[in-house]
Amino acid sequence: MKIEVKLYGSLKKYAPEDKTNFSLTLTPGTTVEVAITELGIPPDAHVSLINGRHATKETPLKNDVTLVLYPPVAGG
Repeated sequence: MKIEVKLYGSLKKYAPEDKTNFSLTLTPGTTVEVAITELGIPPDAHVSLINGRHATKETPLKNDVTLVLYPPVAGG
């Protein structure tokens, strides 16, 4: 299956070939956790959205979705 990935903020350094928007080919049923591991992103260093909706690391990915990853925001 093929998904689109968009990386923001400090996660841009994990982008292949410095492309922050790219396609990723994965095995059907792959979870968000597996996808971020393949990209080398630490497991707790991101917030994930699938097609604009919050997703957990256990959320399965489907063909033609857009996975957006950005760093968590801290406030004070």
